Amino acid sequence: MDIQREIYMLANSIWSQLRMISPYWITGLVAGSAVTVFLSDKIAAKVSQLSAERFWVVALSAFLGMVSPLCMFGTVPLIAALGQKGVPQHILASFMVSSVLLNPNLWLVSFVLGWEIALARLVLAFLCGTLAGIIVLYGFKKRALFSFGKFSTVKKKRKFLPDLLKAFRITAPYLLIGVTLTALGERYIPPEWIANMFGARRGLGVLFATTLSVPLYICGAGTIPLIRAWMFAGMGTGDAMAFMLAGPATKINNLSAVKMILGTKNFLLYLAFVVIFAILAGLGVGFIL
Repeated sequence: MDIQREIYMLANSIWSQLRMISPYWITGLVAGSAVTVFLSDKIAAKVSQLSAERFWVVALSAFLGMVSPLCMFGTVPLIAALGQKGVPQHILASFMVSSVLLNPNLWLVSFVLGWEIALARLVLAFLCGTLAGIIVLYGFKKRALFSFGKFSTVKKKRKFLPDLLKAFRITAPYLLIGVTLTALGERYIPPEWIANMFGARRGLGVLFATTLSVPLYICGAGTIPLIRAWMFAGMGTGDAMAFMLAGPATKINNLSAVKMILGTKNFLLYLAFVVIFAILAGLGVGFIL
């Protein structure tokens, strides 16, 4: 009887999490597919026109990277195609980094955590992409950052409904995993543990969150309910932001895609940059919010 009750309570918790996050997730899927099908070519064309070595150009490429809804295995072929057309590497770096950190779908789902965190995530993804472009502009003038080799850039025409269904099939399992882990944590992990790990150690909490993001970040939508539960248990806003910045940048799938075009040495520089930025951003957000 106790086992049946536990199963019922766990299922009820999972259902509650799904009802809470589903409207944001579905809205994000629709918006992401709409941008992919109807605006991605225009975004690529706009990036291909950027060439000046000016701050506003780097900032614009970071913004375009954020509004691009492509996953990294979609962004990498786009970057390769643009690079082969002669788009400067500081533009490509800015676009790539901001695209890794945020997309329309992920931003909309972030509102589950509150508009302040969603806004902070938007601003920090923009700043990170812009800073990456500036570093490449002034630090890689005489050396190549990207290595496209014989990279294939086959382009396929995409349609809205098939793209939406594909996005649903890809993200739904991760969302279910995320809410299940959240429900399990709420049922069997004492809130005091989370409070002691994060709340009682303001500075170290950001380091803990950045470290935990590497193995635990599965996908944006699937991770949001987990972060939400941790914040209720005592996780700080800065800790959550560090997790959300380091997570997508160090997710295994994204890392393998980035390494394809950066090579080993530049790939390690990329890792160091995004992790340091996530830690500093988490400390800053924690101080402000």
